[in-house]
Amino acid sequence: MVHFKVLLVLIAFQLSLLGCNLCKIDIPNVHITSIITPNHQNTKFHITWEFDKKFISSLTQYDQNKNQIFETNEQAEIKKSLLEYFLKLNYLTQIAYTPKDVKITKNSLQNIHNITYNFEFIDNKMLFHYYFGLPFIPIENHRIVLNFTDIGNNFNFIIRDVVVGNYEAKKTFKITNNKAEVLFYELPMKSNQNQIENMIKSENTSTLFDGLKQKLDSYRANMEHLILDIRATGSILSYSWLLFFSFLYGVLHAIGPGHGKSLVGAYFLGENHSVKKAFTISALIGVVHTFSAFILTISIYFILNMLFSNIFGNIEKIATKISGIVIILVALYLIYKKYKTSKLHKTHFHNHNHLDHSCCCGSCTTKSTDLGVILSAGIIPCAGTVSIFLFTIGLGAYFIGFLSAIFMSLGMSIVIFVTAYLSKNLRDSSSNNTIRIKFFEYGSLIFILILGVVLLS
Repeated sequence: MVHFKVLLVLIAFQLSLLGCNLCKIDIPNVHITSIITPNHQNTKFHITWEFDKKFISSLTQYDQNKNQIFETNEQAEIKKSLLEYFLKLNYLTQIAYTPKDVKITKNSLQNIHNITYNFEFIDNKMLFHYYFGLPFIPIENHRIVLNFTDIGNNFNFIIRDVVVGNYEAKKTFKITNNKAEVLFYELPMKSNQNQIENMIKSENTSTLFDGLKQKLDSYRANMEHLILDIRATGSILSYSWLLFFSFLYGVLHAIGPGHGKSLVGAYFLGENHSVKKAFTISALIGVVHTFSAFILTISIYFILNMLFSNIFGNIEKIATKISGIVIILVALYLIYKKYKTSKLHKTHFHNHNHLDHSCCCGSCTTKSTDLGVILSAGIIPCAGTVSIFLFTIGLGAYFIGFLSAIFMSLGMSIVIFVTAYLSKNLRDSSSNNTIRIKFFEYGSLIFILILGVVLLS
């Protein structure tokens, strides 16, 4: 009887092992490639997941028209579901950086922040890319350990390859299924260190706009995370943070390179305008710039039913050329008005001051020139703004996208208004200097004309 009981226990144990193995066999595989790139500030990670066909074929509930192809709206639903799961579990990614003989503990795991990501659907393949940086630089006798684990048993991770760029010194790799270890034996050679130092110097002398671009990418990723959280929880705090980041995004976008500030600065430097007009034009430029991106996204997503990334580049080029044409027309019109006023001044001896905005002799600009400045400065859609709109539309979060757009417009408008206000003050402070005023008037017209030609060409 005792032997019989022992036999039953052994059979049950074997069946449980078999059941676990069968479960593992049924879990879809995800093949991972990791690219690790140390630089002078931190270490960058680019991780790519490739889902196997078994997983893709299990997504039939998202194929609404049953054509065995995931359309843009269906892809958006897949992304939404996956991202909600990934966000809860830190993208199922654990990374540690320790000396080679130190045991990995919970405290040695790195905190992953500011992740940017994108999905790709190519030739019946589904890829997930995500990018982030961690605050360490590999040194000798240290190691980086990557571990990909899904506690929900929805994915079985298999690391296909690990690549370390920008580090030519001795290192070894150890990869076992879902875990990879890179051990760094020595520092790069002196020649390589000199090369890195030169790279650091060149990066330190690079423009401020590189840093602005990184900030914009970071804010955009934060906004996407907050939008997902709002969709899931409706949190008021997440709403507040979203509007805050949207405002900052608008400010940084306006600070960055672009023809809008240059055009507005020249416009208010060359002509005498009121603070009210500076505020109105600045606000309208922000609104036009943001909502041109919104209307463009809506048109492509719903009316044209096309993949946005395939045609945005062409649309941006067309909008840039249209903006250039409008700026040239504004410049030519202002030059014509200036010539006409100068001619009238020679034949008629006015006693009133042409710098006075109530002047009726034709020297002052008209509403048509104001409209031209607004359209030419705001008509070119922002790629980053478009990506946020596309993200919210894909989630069906139209109201959230609309609120975000309003605060982006507000951020942009404030920077443009500051530019217009400073230009106006500079002109006002030179009102008693006839030569300087003439220089501002004619110099600004030439600058606006050249700006239009550059955009057009």
